This record gives sequence, structure tokens and C-alpha cells, in this order.
Amino acid sequence: MTNKQYFIRLNGELIPVTEEVYKEYYRPIWRTHYHASKNGQCGCTDWKRCEGDCGLCRYRAAGNTLSLDAEYEGEEGSKLTLLDTLEDTAANPEEIIADKLMLQELFKVLDELDPDSRRICELIRQGKTEREIADEFGVRQSTFNYRKKKLMEKLCERLKDFE
Repeated sequence: MTNKQYFIRLNGELIPVTEEVYKEYYRPIWRTHYHASKNGQCGCTDWKRCEGDCGLCRYRAAGNTLSLDAEYEGEEGSKLTLLDTLEDTAANPEEIIADKLMLQELFKVLDELDPDSRRICELIRQGKTEREIADEFGVRQSTFNYRKKKLMEKLCERLKDFE
């Protein structure tokens, strides 16, 4: 009775391995090859050529993948591509300039604040809770809430032109 020998190709060399190692090594490659073949993305006629990395494979085909440039018929018979339907989320220059001006004004207002108000802003930015900030100032939370409300009103008043 002859024992079947199993090999794995690494860097062009055949390395002898056990059947268990052979199956564990090739199972994901077989799966990748099967799905790529099923979807028309693989031109390999022999899975033994498959290395399991379809992105680098010389036998790769487009298959049934979607292209952003592929045309389809839209409403009223117009020709569209998927790229046409994507929303442009990039900020426009006017928004960037407006944000920069608002930020400059905010920094100017923060520089004009008294030290306690500036510290409150720093602690809020750090994510501290109202209770933690009140404890740091040694006041009740309701007192802190009043100070915070007055501070926010002041900031909103100075930045109202940027809304």
C-alpha cells in the first residue's frame, strides 16, 4: 500500500507536508478559487495555479463586478453611471472659509474670557461631566449650570453672525 504524498509550493519549491497541513493550507485557496470562478472573476483552468490572492493573479477577469463607469438607463431614458449617483461630500471652498473665520472669532472670544470661563471651556472640551467641573470649582452643580448657561449665551451672541 502506497502512502499519498502531499506538497505545498512555496517560493517555487515543493515542500512535503502531511495531509492535514496540506488541506488547511489549500482550503482557503480552494474557497477563493471556487467563488472567483463562480462569479466569472477567475480565468484559471486549474486551481493548482491559484495562489488565493485574486488581486495579484494574472488570470483575474472582471467577471460580474460593478464598475462606477458602467452605463445604465436612468429615469426618462437618460444614460447614467454609478459615479453620477454618488453624492460629493467634499466641503466647498465657501464652507471652509466660513468655518475658518468662525474658528478665528471663537479663539478671539475665548482669549477675552475671564480665567474661570476659559477653564470651564477647557474642561468641557476634555469631556468632563458637569458634576466633575462643579467639584473642581468647589460649587454646587446648579451654580455651575448657571455659569455655563451664561457663558454659552455670551459665546452664541458673539458668534451669531456665523450661523
